[in-house]
Amino acid sequence: MPKVSLIIAAYNIEDYIEKCIDSLTNQTFYETEIIIVNDGSTDNTLKIVENLSKIDSRIKIINKKNEGAIEARESGFKVARGEYVLFIDGDDWLDRNAISILYNKAKEDNFDIVCYKFYKAYDNGEIVRQNQSYYQYQDETMVDNKIFLRWVMTNVIPPSMWSKFIKKSFITDNNIPFPRKIAIAEDLAFMCTLGIHSPKVYTLNEHLYFYYQRETSVTKKVSSKILDRIKATQYIKEQLKKHNLYLKYKSEFEYLVFIHNFYCIISIIYGDKIYGRKLYKEWKKKGINIYNNKYYKKLIINEPIKVRIATRLFERNYMIGRIYSKIKIMN
Repeated sequence: MPKVSLIIAAYNIEDYIEKCIDSLTNQTFYETEIIIVNDGSTDNTLKIVENLSKIDSRIKIINKKNEGAIEARESGFKVARGEYVLFIDGDDWLDRNAISILYNKAKEDNFDIVCYKFYKAYDNGEIVRQNQSYYQYQDETMVDNKIFLRWVMTNVIPPSMWSKFIKKSFITDNNIPFPRKIAIAEDLAFMCTLGIHSPKVYTLNEHLYFYYQRETSVTKKVSSKILDRIKATQYIKEQLKKHNLYLKYKSEFEYLVFIHNFYCIISIIYGDKIYGRKLYKEWKKKGINIYNNKYYKKLIINEPIKVRIATRLFERNYMIGRIYSKIKIMN
């Protein structure tokens, strides 16, 4: 019986999937199963993983129609047999000692989640540690179960599923759902839902994951899928209300909406006349007075003056914000 299930969502990544799988089969920790969910690929992804499965019996393949990354991860989770699960994007890869480090830490004090840090990997071979000014936790520590949700909602901990080593029974015992039909920010929705159930968490100050900055990634394209950020934040609000936590975390939620529906995509709002304007209108509909938010105040004071001005102008008037950004920021 495997101790850890490594779940890969794979869609049209024939140029990257072998490197990802090699990083898993060559882990110093051997007691794993590698579940590859082929999410309706139309290239050679399936053929490549089928050939690799003939070499290593730990590789299991689920072949399904294309529905999206979160649905692919759920399909893999349903058949996972490991005590712990790790979700991996098929164009990324792991440090060779990652699973050994994560498993030993999780078992050390029966943690439900072990968070860890990552590198960004670029086509030119450059490897850069995650931006410490954005995700702010620095030290290794056991996180109070009431703090984890707050940290995810306010960007102290990155919301990515792939940067969390998770006890499988924590998800199943709490009947935690996977969000459905959300193509962007689905990780955020799932992580907040985990946080609502008060997991026992450890933040590990180790860089163990290589996050490939692929220009053709869905997160880098401006399309209708970008509007799924709105679905994700609405899903989180529904989960908070379901568990009677909305009022307790109202300030954190409003900051989350600001960051994920407006602030972190301000370049899209500026550059795209269709979806940018839609995002802007949806943000304005919220009627959130972000200027009194304590997390906003902490964020904005550290930004360059031109970014602060642009944010204010966009908040008040879409066209004025675009004009100012074109003159001062984008040029």
